[in-house]
Amino acid sequence: MEISLSDLTQAEIQEIIDNSNHTSYESIKEFHDDGLLEVFPSADDVWSGYSDDEKITLSTGKVVLFIGG
Repeated sequence: MEISLSDLTQAEIQEIIDNSNHTSYESIKEFHDDGLLEVFPSADDVWSGYSDDEKITLSTGKVVLFIGG
């Protein structure tokens, strides 16, 4: 079950920026809207075949998955 970007806190958004090539919420939102970025409640919700360089586990336990590109 994917989490909406609007459900992320400012701290979680900042953590994504700090640990990726994204520099703003707008950049993250564009990737999300294009289907290239998804957020899940926990690692248990993400298919185990994705490698560590395709995902970020936030300090809150949520997982950001980068798809393709």
